[in-house]
Amino acid sequence: MEAYEYTAIDAVGKQHKGIIQAENEKQARQSLRGRALTPVQVAQVIERQQTSSDKSHNLRTQSVSLKKNELPLLIRQLATLVQAGLPIDDALGTLIEQSESKNSERILSTIHAKVMEGQSLATAMRIFPKAFDELVATSIEAGEQSGQLEAVLLQLADYLESRDEMGKQSTTALIYPIVLMFTAILVVVGLMVYIVPKVIQVFESSQVQLPMMTRVLISVSGFLADYGVYLLVVLLLLVFGFMVLKNYPPFKFGWHQFILKVPGLGKLVRVSQAARFTRTLGILTQSAVPIVSALSLAKQVVKNLVISQACDQVATAVREGSSLAQAMQQTGQFPPLSVKLVHSGEQSGQLSQMLVRAAVVQEKDVENKIKTLIGAIQPLAILFVGLMVLFIVLAMLLPIFQINTIIQ
Repeated sequence: MEAYEYTAIDAVGKQHKGIIQAENEKQARQSLRGRALTPVQVAQVIERQQTSSDKSHNLRTQSVSLKKNELPLLIRQLATLVQAGLPIDDALGTLIEQSESKNSERILSTIHAKVMEGQSLATAMRIFPKAFDELVATSIEAGEQSGQLEAVLLQLADYLESRDEMGKQSTTALIYPIVLMFTAILVVVGLMVYIVPKVIQVFESSQVQLPMMTRVLISVSGFLADYGVYLLVVLLLLVFGFMVLKNYPPFKFGWHQFILKVPGLGKLVRVSQAARFTRTLGILTQSAVPIVSALSLAKQVVKNLVISQACDQVATAVREGSSLAQAMQQTGQFPPLSVKLVHSGEQSGQLSQMLVRAAVVQEKDVENKIKTLIGAIQPLAILFVGLMVLFIVLAMLLPIFQINTIIQ
């Protein structure tokens, strides 16, 4: 059974769009006619394509993905329905009915069709790799195999929600200082280019020796007036060059390495990446995924290439017989707290629980540090704006005081 997206009209000419499940396009059109609808267009949501890596006909998705914050809600709703005792096919059908997004309806309808054919939920989800990453698919697969799907879905929902919430808090808190700094720069540049030159002309005609602060202001104003456009072009080229180079592996690795060495920021990044790694590893091991496979999958959520390389080293060492805590310590990239909690978990036989606990502790630490950092950025941004305006005002007022003193 496949999912087909259709456009049809009824007896009065009203247009209808939606998703229908059928064995083939002909059956889909017959089903629409059975609903007193005349099909105008019927297209399969996904297509069968031949790939060089797989000679059999595999399902490949079109560019269909969920919205940024839609995955945690979807997993939470699915977990709630499964927890209420609904079979997977009924739960998916309920989600399809209440779906408000066209893409999510396509995805869920296709998954529902595959589950009805007898495929597992994880296999059906892998049809849409842009919507469900390997962590979600592998965790659900392990939950299905171990009979703990409900628990896995609840853990995934908690993890995805906490990850999104942390990202939202950081973004929201940074909006104010960024807008403030951007506005301040525009105001200062506007004063330097348009206002200050007109005021300075009065001072220059007075033939008075101007204070050092005023002369600096005149020099900066003249530079921005003459070369401001070129400076802006250079800055844009530098930003564009950085955006291009960051996709070049050697440069990207060096940049990530540099970030880890920046005082304060490096520790924050290292702790946050370690938290993502231990949280994912804890979820996978609780879902009965073998530790070596779990390490390989947990590495995928680590964005920093240096720490990702350390995760590979950990996986290799564990495969060769080393303990997880010892392997993590040898890389030198994981916080001591993570290593100690993992070691405690291995000794007590509660590795999964200690991995999750380590993640919770580190996530709280990162959250507190981000709040402190952002709390400091806001007054610093205001102070920066105030100092810049004060400098400009003083640079323009000092010559006036000096001229008045000479006149008197």
